[in-house]
Amino acid sequence: MLIANEHQIKVIYDISVLGQGHLHKRARTGIFRVVESIAENLAISKECDLLFCVSQYLHLLDASLDYLETNAKLSGIPLLHSSSIGSFYKRLMETYNMLELQMQANEAGSAIADKSVFEHLKNNLENVLKIAGGYAIPVNSDNLEAADIFHSPYDEIPAVAQQSNRVQKFLTIYDLIPVLYPQFLLSEQIPLLYKKTLASISQKDWVICISHSTKNDLCNYLNLDPSRVFVTHLAAEPSIFYPCTDAEKIATTRSKYGIRDAGYILSLGTLEPRKNIDHVIRCFAKLIQEQNIKDLYLVLVGTPGWKYDKIMEEVSQKSWLKERIIFTGYVPESDLAALYSGALTFVYPSFYEGFGLPPLEAMQCGVPTIASNTSSLPEVIGDAGIMLDPKDADGLCQRMLEIYNRPLLREKMSLKSLEQAKLFSWERCARETIAAYRTALA
Repeated sequence: MLIANEHQIKVIYDISVLGQGHLHKRARTGIFRVVESIAENLAISKECDLLFCVSQYLHLLDASLDYLETNAKLSGIPLLHSSSIGSFYKRLMETYNMLELQMQANEAGSAIADKSVFEHLKNNLENVLKIAGGYAIPVNSDNLEAADIFHSPYDEIPAVAQQSNRVQKFLTIYDLIPVLYPQFLLSEQIPLLYKKTLASISQKDWVICISHSTKNDLCNYLNLDPSRVFVTHLAAEPSIFYPCTDAEKIATTRSKYGIRDAGYILSLGTLEPRKNIDHVIRCFAKLIQEQNIKDLYLVLVGTPGWKYDKIMEEVSQKSWLKERIIFTGYVPESDLAALYSGALTFVYPSFYEGFGLPPLEAMQCGVPTIASNTSSLPEVIGDAGIMLDPKDADGLCQRMLEIYNRPLLREKMSLKSLEQAKLFSWERCARETIAAYRTALA
């Protein structure tokens, strides 16, 4: 086993999340960015000999290979897999696609007599694909025996890795929402699946958490030895999140999402109960009505989540409010710097966060930030922003009014936000990850 610092650490890193994001662009969420950014920084580290794997679902193998071809920073890293299993699944998919094309050709030619036969074959192939696609692709045990670290940055540690006494196993945990706050989830199945992920951690394994808050929650929940749990804070990608000073770009982005040429308060995140968006709407409505403010808008960025109707109820109850709130829906990363930079303030009163990337993104764009004083958010905000109880309506109204009325306060908070954001970087996150690997090997 490698111990000395002069030797490279041989790391097998699971990129199933990246394959999923390549298949479905809307799956490129915060976790996708995290897994990708850490992979890119491990790839350039001279301390690591990096290998990739896809340990969960067979259909993500080809997607992950395709993804690697699109990312020049990672395309040279080998992806471990069983070629025989991958080829078998690929041949099944090719046969299925050919069958579909043949059925379409027959329908166009009115060959009705063959239709039932083709449908029967198609249904059988669909069942085989579902069965095959649901099986995990085991990382070759020989590969594991030759490696020092197996790191799953999202999914459970696979059985073949659990059975290896040679490799040190790492699992990244982002939050404990499914087991501590199941009321914030749409499906009752999610806590069950998450418990399966947590159950893959043995007392001999290692865990990386993205905040001290998450580490405390995890150690309390699983009764883990804290010395085997490391904290590596996340970061906001500087090429995406930066202070945008291009007035034309900000104006173009405003126009694209129907934001008038006036001040606006910004919030970003999936529109669901945990994000506490209905609270933001109520406070915004109270503020502009009581203070008779005519030139302020609320911009809500994010896709609708479960119980979205509860959020819309807050708007529908006041007809005049509809003109003052803009729902942008999904916004591509290329527009986010301009949207953040154009805002008077960013508001994020979430009830619980494993880390809270949006406030960090806002601060890295130089935006005055108001956030909850709960869970991990104080670790991110520091003394650069304003923190409140997520249920404090009067406090939120007062703070938004202060920022609206006081340009000098906005300038001061903007500078502090930029300084606070400098404490977080993907390079630092990767260094702390490698340091955790070293500790495990020592």
